[in-house]
Amino acid sequence: MSSSEFSIAFEGKVFDNGEIAVNDLAPALLALGEVVQAANKVVNGDRTEARLTMRATDHGSFSVLLNLDVSMAGAVLDMLDAVVDSPDRVVAANQLLELILNGGKIGGTMAVGLFFAIKFMRGKKPDKVSSNDNGTTTITVNRTYITVDNRTISLLEDLPTRQAVEDFANKSLGVQGVETFRIGRKGAEDELQLNSNDRDSFRVPEQSDEDVLEIEKERIVFLKIVTSSFRGDYKWRFTDGGEKPFTASMEDAVFLNKIDTNQIAFSKNDTLKCRLLETQRLGAGGLTKEITVIEVMEHIVGAKQLRLL
Repeated sequence: MSSSEFSIAFEGKVFDNGEIAVNDLAPALLALGEVVQAANKVVNGDRTEARLTMRATDHGSFSVLLNLDVSMAGAVLDMLDAVVDSPDRVVAANQLLELILNGGKIGGTMAVGLFFAIKFMRGKKPDKVSSNDNGTTTITVNRTYITVDNRTISLLEDLPTRQAVEDFANKSLGVQGVETFRIGRKGAEDELQLNSNDRDSFRVPEQSDEDVLEIEKERIVFLKIVTSSFRGDYKWRFTDGGEKPFTASMEDAVFLNKIDTNQIAFSKNDTLKCRLLETQRLGAGGLTKEITVIEVMEHIVGAKQLRLL
């Protein structure tokens, strides 16, 4: 097991008497635990577990000393640590904390952590992201730039991690009477300080059309018509022999024209040999799938009587 200690301090007039209801701050601490677990999932996968433990509290504002533990099977950890260049090398607690909070020095370059990078971008997409040769990436916004560890880029692009950070910021800065909070390694000069004006910076940016991932695939299949439509953009329903019928757009203009001019008539057992285009899109709204009949290659008329021989 590896561990590393840092502090989080809440400040505001609500702490003038030196106390606050546990129920007001507990959600923020739990949300920070979710950030740690999500980030650890990105950099260490399922090989480790990460958890936060509260060690002590200070008087004054409300300062909590938290301990970050990263643990895994000891024998496996020793084996991976022994292989310095192993791609499976585990990110220990102190490294994970640097990726989230403080950054650090990489190849002679000072890098910032996840929280500072999110605050820097203020809820916007960077103007430029440039990969460097020393394991770092430069992020440019409005002609100002920061440098982060390449693994921090993975955290910035991971939706569960970003959602966990947004939830933590909302629950920390959303407590009535809390004006600012500071978070960082105990005694460090580079503690990150956030106030209510920073709250919007931690919102997960909405994905634009440019962020949508798309996969297209063509295939040739036999289809039976469940429901046909000859008006506007109404969908046709087909079955390809699977368990459930599906809808598709009919885009074969030649085939539709033959229907309009009564050159084609359908019966119950008819089959169409078609060329389909399946398009999958992954975006902010989730995963969607569209099916289009590009070409009806053959109209196979169903049998109207049995064959004895």
